[in-house]
Amino acid sequence: MKRVAALQFADQLRNARELALRDAEAFDGIIHVIERLGSFLTGKILDLGRYEKQLEQISANSALAETVPSAFRSQLTPFSRLYEMVKDSRNDALHQGAVARTLTGHAIQLALILEDALRNHHEDSSKSLGEPLISDYMVRSPVICELWHPMGFIRQQMLLNSFSFLPVLRDKEWWFISDRDIAIYLRAEASKWRKERLAHTLAEATAENEGSHSIHLSKADLLEELAPLETALNALKNMPLLVHRRKDPEVLVGILTAFDLV
Repeated sequence: MKRVAALQFADQLRNARELALRDAEAFDGIIHVIERLGSFLTGKILDLGRYEKQLEQISANSALAETVPSAFRSQLTPFSRLYEMVKDSRNDALHQGAVARTLTGHAIQLALILEDALRNHHEDSSKSLGEPLISDYMVRSPVICELWHPMGFIRQQMLLNSFSFLPVLRDKEWWFISDRDIAIYLRAEASKWRKERLAHTLAEATAENEGSHSIHLSKADLLEELAPLETALNALKNMPLLVHRRKDPEVLVGILTAFDLV
């Protein structure tokens, strides 16, 4: 399996898994990606059960598939058993309530194993192509905020996506606003000014005339898209890393957190 295909399927699984984490019954997105992966590997359009052999072969690139679960069976379920449970539950007529939530949980576990296997497969197969790059692991097209956005909208974006930081471009440089900054800004003075501050733009909230309650943005660390992964590991701190287009720091192409590398 070629590098670009492995990375694309890993990204698709991650995106589907994140959607499923927001909706406890959204298992279909993950299963559709698994079916596309199975079709890619077999070169045929089949049913979920007939992709199992090829997917098990890919999953073998991850210790989470069989090796670790065999030693810690009470904490982790082997890939082969998870696949059977997802396949059988998918075929059931009723996909509501507790049944759907259980299926979603199993699908998420299955996605995590396949993501890890695809990343490992990519790393093994790309040795001749050089070391892994930050662009192989970053989240592409990150959500950003603008100085003209109202604080109510920025708050909404953070809550909808479960973000702790959002990047913003100010004076041709990238900065971060954090959930902590927003909480303090909106809740200061016993919420006396909460209604008004929700309507303030980020530019107004960061203005010096707001005094001690103004938001102080944090300077973001940036790397270009072709930076080695090892460089990113050394640069990671308490905030995410922003990834910019080569030779163009103002154009953001991705964001990388420690969570993306776990």
